[in-house]
Amino acid sequence: MGNCCSCQDISLSFLQKEENPTPTPSYHSKRESSKTPGQCAYAAVSPESIGLLIHQQNVKQNGGSEEGGQEEEGALRTKGPSLKEKLRNASKPHSKSNGFAYNGGSQPSESQEERSHAKDLVHSEEASTPDEFADLQASGGDKDQVSTRAGSPEPVGGLTEEEIDRESVATRRDFSRQRDSCVLRVPSDDYGSIAAALSAAMSGDVVEVSEGVYRESICIAAADVDVIGIGNINKIVVESTSKPVLVFRAIKGLVSNMTLRQVGGGCECAVEISSGSLVIDRCDITGQSDSVVHITGSHTAPSILNSVIHDSTGAGVLVEGGASPVISGNDIHGHHLDGLVVKDGGNPTVRGNDIHGCKTTGVLVRAGGLGTFEDNNIRCNAISGVIVHDCGNPRFFRNKIVEGMGKGIDVYDRGCGHFEDNEISHNTMDGLIVKTGANPIVLNNLIHHNRGNGVYVFEEGQGVLEANDIYENESSGVVIRSLGNATLRKNKIHNGKKNGIYVYMNGKGVLEGNEIYENKMDGVTIKSGGNPSVMSNIIRDGKGKGIFVHEKGRGILEGNDIAGNASVGISVATGADPVVRRNKITGNIGHGVFVDKATGLFEENLIIENSGDGLHVRNSGAPEVKSNEIVRNEGHGLHVCREATGTFIANQIHGNRKDGVTVRSGADPTVGENVIYGNGGQGLNVC
Repeated sequence: MGNCCSCQDISLSFLQKEENPTPTPSYHSKRESSKTPGQCAYAAVSPESIGLLIHQQNVKQNGGSEEGGQEEEGALRTKGPSLKEKLRNASKPHSKSNGFAYNGGSQPSESQEERSHAKDLVHSEEASTPDEFADLQASGGDKDQVSTRAGSPEPVGGLTEEEIDRESVATRRDFSRQRDSCVLRVPSDDYGSIAAALSAAMSGDVVEVSEGVYRESICIAAADVDVIGIGNINKIVVESTSKPVLVFRAIKGLVSNMTLRQVGGGCECAVEISSGSLVIDRCDITGQSDSVVHITGSHTAPSILNSVIHDSTGAGVLVEGGASPVISGNDIHGHHLDGLVVKDGGNPTVRGNDIHGCKTTGVLVRAGGLGTFEDNNIRCNAISGVIVHDCGNPRFFRNKIVEGMGKGIDVYDRGCGHFEDNEISHNTMDGLIVKTGANPIVLNNLIHHNRGNGVYVFEEGQGVLEANDIYENESSGVVIRSLGNATLRKNKIHNGKKNGIYVYMNGKGVLEGNEIYENKMDGVTIKSGGNPSVMSNIIRDGKGKGIFVHEKGRGILEGNDIAGNASVGISVATGADPVVRRNKITGNIGHGVFVDKATGLFEENLIIENSGDGLHVRNSGAPEVKSNEIVRNEGHGLHVCREATGTFIANQIHGNRKDGVTVRSGADPTVGENVIYGNGGQGLNVC
């Protein structure tokens, strides 16, 4: 039966091309089975042997080591022809020594003895006899064997990948580019396992895997090969026990339409990608390991596409060490820990995935992790949808972070990040938490229907929150406490079940240009040492007070429009001491300003058309009130009573329905230099 010598001729011609410029005939075929006449057996010259031979010839040409190089070269010559010379001699047409006999223009054939001689020449460093070589090529059927290709860490012709230099690796790749791609089918007479096919494959080849269960661990180490399942993905199963089911260390490749399982635990991951740009497409991957897919290395940029990554005892995908994969269109769910972890400079692009049902967090970015996350559905995770901490700095755009059993987004421990155009809703706790020195940028998000607060900033958390729509949360829209110091700008904060913004326990913050409306309690509450700057906001139509400062709260309230609230416009009570300047306080269903057992500076405000008094002070209240305009209120312009004191100077008080100024018995204010006219009662009434 005839046998093809095409791969032998190609390799031999390539190795001798400098000394023998006459081209050697070559034959290309799809290497499907060596049993079929006219098709390439492929086993005669493997990529391992090519790398070995090139390496040996380089050593010989360089004379070995620097010391004793000539002696070593002479000793080699005394042992007979070199491997390169043997190969050159074996490639000569019509030569008895090479074992090939051409029959006119027909396919070349060879005898069993000649084939053994040629194989022995090529693999003289790997097997001493043809039978040993055949055994070597047929090996790989043991359970969980690790298949290696040219340049792998496993021994190759007595060498490891570290011992084969760059030139020999490049030479093997040049050789593969001079030949047609081949299809290696598993199972077949030649390849009983995927491992065996990969051992034979060269760059550009395709390994087609038929339906079946393959209990092995496969390694793609140097040649760029595609491994494609043919048939039903659920019936093409590669299963490994206590080892990764797939290890990729090459430059590029494809693994598609396969089920990959790591069972029995005992290893860090089910799929390990430590270099190159592997594409995993439409695979089902699971593992009883620390992570299902582990991607690491600064030059590692694979694509994980349209796959199901599920039900591990650890995390779904771990990206670290500067790797920059694309993770797109996957279903990542059911992991005992996190769905996706990014750390140590990992910088993935994560787009259009469904990340759900994990026992801790959907996405965890920590320890300097980066990444761009777009259009993902991050839902129904147990602790948080997203956690960013320890200097993590990702970017999130247009994601849905919803229906979690805990928090929507939790940024802490100096975490940063950019969160824009996301929907953060229907989480069991707060929508967004910022704490312990975290400093994110949060823009144009919808934060709504969370069972806690919309946003909760505390323990020196910072951040810029701008142009977000924060509404219908079960508690307050925004809470700032414990030295939290966020900047809120141009947000809509409305229809919350409690306060619009609540600042307490020494919370700080800059609240500027927001629209705060229709909340069930106060628009802004400040207490317990809270000290924010509240500037140029519209605070309207709340069911409680517009702004309520009490229990030693402070703050600067400047340039706000406080209108239409169901109670007092601004209430200052129980030891509070704010600065209230240049606000418009109008149309509130109560007093414009109410001061009770508190102080504060009230300056240059317009207090107009409120349902009660313009300014009401009582119970030892002692504010400083100057240069305000108090007009057209339904009660008194200024009403001081119940042992209140304070200073009231240079105000314009006119057009109020009752008295311009009323001072009750027991009160002792200082009133002077005011312009009081056109009120419905007396200008100044002391009674």
